[in-house]
Amino acid sequence: MVISSYPARGIILVQSILCLFLLFFGQKAFGQNDQPSAAQLAAVLPQAERFSPKQGNPPVYIGYGVGEEDAEVVGYAFETTDFDPQEIGYSAPIEVLVGVDLEGELTGIEILFYRESYKSIRGDFLNTERFPNQFDGKSVADGFRVGRDIDGVSRATISSWAVSRGIRNSAREVARAYLGEAAIFANASVEEQALSLLAPLSWEALIDDGLVKPWSVKLEDGSQIDLTVAFMGNEKLGEMLVGAEDYSRAEREASNRVREGALLLIGIAGNASSPFRQENLALQQGDWTYQVERRRFVYVGSAEAGKSRDKMRFAGAIVLPPEIDIAQPFTLFYNTGKEVDSIDQLEQVDYQVPPIALALAQGRQVPADYLPEMLDEYADLPIETGLQSLLGSAPWTETALLLLLLTVAMTAFVQKNARLRWVALLSTFVYLGFFNGTFLSVSHITNFMKQGPGLFLNDLPLLILVVFTLVTTVFWGRVFCSSLCPFGALQDIIEHIVPKSWRRNLPQWLHDRALWLKYVILAGLITMAVAYAELSVFQYFEPFGTLFYQSQSLLLWVILFLFIVGSIFVPRFYCRYACPLGASLGVISIAAFWKIKRVPQCEVCKVCEKACPTGAIRMQAIDFKECVRCDVCESKLIRQVGVCKHSVESVRARHKTWQPITVK
Repeated sequence: MVISSYPARGIILVQSILCLFLLFFGQKAFGQNDQPSAAQLAAVLPQAERFSPKQGNPPVYIGYGVGEEDAEVVGYAFETTDFDPQEIGYSAPIEVLVGVDLEGELTGIEILFYRESYKSIRGDFLNTERFPNQFDGKSVADGFRVGRDIDGVSRATISSWAVSRGIRNSAREVARAYLGEAAIFANASVEEQALSLLAPLSWEALIDDGLVKPWSVKLEDGSQIDLTVAFMGNEKLGEMLVGAEDYSRAEREASNRVREGALLLIGIAGNASSPFRQENLALQQGDWTYQVERRRFVYVGSAEAGKSRDKMRFAGAIVLPPEIDIAQPFTLFYNTGKEVDSIDQLEQVDYQVPPIALALAQGRQVPADYLPEMLDEYADLPIETGLQSLLGSAPWTETALLLLLLTVAMTAFVQKNARLRWVALLSTFVYLGFFNGTFLSVSHITNFMKQGPGLFLNDLPLLILVVFTLVTTVFWGRVFCSSLCPFGALQDIIEHIVPKSWRRNLPQWLHDRALWLKYVILAGLITMAVAYAELSVFQYFEPFGTLFYQSQSLLLWVILFLFIVGSIFVPRFYCRYACPLGASLGVISIAAFWKIKRVPQCEVCKVCEKACPTGAIRMQAIDFKECVRCDVCESKLIRQVGVCKHSVESVRARHKTWQPITVK
């Protein structure tokens, strides 16, 4: 058979270009990013006519008004990544250029660079108008809470919070250093005064103060739930009680669910025979009674940081409804399940927010005569996440749809039903690709290496898909690639609609060598994840993110176009030669338990070899790491569309020198 050299040259060209991209962008990622341009500086501080070089401590670009030598300072621009601690997005800090005027108000922001996962971003959502324009005019004293002060971006909570917190923290530091003790810091000085009184107190002293209140709920069988109530209506107060990471997670989750409400810590311990249930909680103030809804109860942590360390087994928090006046006492009830005539007969505790905590929440001075005793300092240690966080915030509709899709895909795979497989493919392409975004990327591998399993424990659909992919790969091979990868689905659609006369095959020697390119890419990305944890260039090797998240990068669209052109001529071009996720699953699938069945007739038949979309079949041999379990060859074997429709004896009669061997 004559093989055209044109596609081979094209593929070599594409691979060369990709290698150049790796070198170029790898260099860019290794700290060689340019300084903000004059246009970017002008965009964040438009009232400035010119800017100084970056200078000072903390480092800023000073903005000057009209004039050369005698121009007045009109504000400051700064990069959030110049300030510690840096707020981490999904995989790394997000670099933001911020402008602030002399009144302590933000004048604009510009996203300079961010490295994120396709699971957590919608293309370049941070650079769209809706998100960054919310920061204009905000005071550095504002809370910058996503979901309350700032509207976040759907499916990108971590990134939205990282941007908001990074802007808030760095803007406050710049204001303190360059704007002096302006009125905008009145609340900050109040906060520092109140915290200076609370920080030295031990847990026992906080109980004496009234901020922390133990509450034992006795059950009918004699066991009890030991609860702890504490007000966390201020960020620093919450961080002091449960640690910065636990409080931040709880505040993020609360902001996702409701627009307003202070957090009331509920610590859980005891030897109860029945587990604590949030729906058994109720609040009462005056004549108003409220049973705590699921959406107003968030998981806080495992009590391993802050003053609550080792004081409880785990902790949640009630997002107090706006009807509660925190300046007035209120009562908490817990329903133990026993028959009672009225709510007053339930297990209950009265709570009053003490003066210091109330002053923190309301931003006013602590009463001068309220000076609690100063005692032990508190510990501040790392924390862990919990199962409650995963289940409590799970998007159940999305989870149900994903489970339905997985069921369809597995049914099609098991039954070798081509029509059902196309239903799964089209659903994957449309739903997972454009609407949902819950599909896997090599970024999940690199970010797992950076962040550990906690990466998946806050997203139930993602966790389900990861477990499904690993389990099916171990048992059968790359089922994900054949049925649940949106970009794989796109390549199958292209193969289905493009005339067969357009297809070309690479020379075997070139194909065999080109297969290893994706493993080289995978090794490079993993090496970068280990050696340079803050860097990420995976987006240049996974073009599906460009398509499904509508990137604004022209370069990424060029890369996508090249891969699509390659797929027009060579089926599953990207899967064959460039997909790093497919490479990682291919390594696992080598040890798969149930591989594709082969029969003796395969030794003299090329029907499946010619039909294989990834070129994984060579007569009776299958390179299983390259197989995507597309069902093509298995279906042909079941229908006996090749030499296998003839018996071994009849085939031996035609091939008199053929001695069939046992194949697997």
